[in-house]
Amino acid sequence: MGATGDQLILLPNRLDRSQLDYSMDSLLVIDRWLADIHTINRLQSEVGGVGETLVLDGRGDNSVTFAGLYLGQVIRANSDLSWHWERFDTFLAANPIFAEHYGRDPGLDTFVLVGPQGAATPINTALKRVIHGKEESVHFIAQWLSSEVDLDKAMTSRDLMGMDRRDWPG
Repeated sequence: MGATGDQLILLPNRLDRSQLDYSMDSLLVIDRWLADIHTINRLQSEVGGVGETLVLDGRGDNSVTFAGLYLGQVIRANSDLSWHWERFDTFLAANPIFAEHYGRDPGLDTFVLVGPQGAATPINTALKRVIHGKEESVHFIAQWLSSEVDLDKAMTSRDLMGMDRRDWPG
């Protein structure tokens, strides 16, 4: 993203693009940037209106889309699994059962990340980070999606993810 790209996203001065090298650690930079957007959004929104500021001029959507696509590319670059992008509508047509979870309207999720154990919505993950704050970490999601999940352990575990709470982000 060049200098003109600064006009297309929120808080461009808070995003150190020199650190965006598609490593897992680079997602900590994205997490901090999205946290700043979350804070500004909450400060500017009226009670009950969190998220409305994001869509006023399109820069919020651009910021979330950029962060989500970057997240997906980091997962693809660092995963032992084979992930690939699919258009939302193409994925849903081939997998109609997922409409129960994702619905039929992609929202910002024009593309989904499809892997051997299912599908992920990195753009929606970035949006949740902006809306909900720190409990939605793109760095954590990337780490989780980059390794194969023991589905038997996940289904029988108390935390449903097959991970100890020690593995969860702080």
